[in-house]
Amino acid sequence: MAICPSACAPTLPDSYSGGCGIISRPGGIKKFAFIKCDYTFTDITDTAEWTTAITAGDIVGSGLVLAQKPKGSFTKKRIASCEPEAVVGAEKSITFQDYNTDTVTPGGSLAYDFWNSILTQPQNFLFAYYTCDQYVYGPVTDFQIEIDEVIEDNDTGNTFFDGTITWNDILMNVPASVDLDGIL
Repeated sequence: MAICPSACAPTLPDSYSGGCGIISRPGGIKKFAFIKCDYTFTDITDTAEWTTAITAGDIVGSGLVLAQKPKGSFTKKRIASCEPEAVVGAEKSITFQDYNTDTVTPGGSLAYDFWNSILTQPQNFLFAYYTCDQYVYGPVTDFQIEIDEVIEDNDTGNTFFDGTITWNDILMNVPASVDLDGIL
């Protein structure tokens, strides 16, 4: 019994399973890239383009971060009386901690300047994240960030930045394979 007319039947996507068991990928987000809002990649997988854009001041990378991207939060709404609720929106997020500081300025003020620039003007940046297995996700064109310093309660603890980056998108970002180690 068909549930839709043939004209509505989709072309099926290619199967990604080789049928020989599960092949998994490692986790871990290594760094963030913040990109000037007027920059457009010709080829996001081209390391020479990344190098040129970083040198030109169009892209800046964060230090190494401890970050994760959990499952997004989906918004559902009933849009037809006789149908179940449908997904009508989604919010994605990355939570992170940045333990880096600079040793050049008193108190590590370059790190504060970096994060305050992103915090006060997120609309002027695109955002991408680089994973431990050398994939870039993004760029995300419209994101928000919340970040603040945390100072632990004793001298054996740390001072670090704790933050969340959020954006709205139902679709998942498709990773692009590019080795940015030593570049970003």
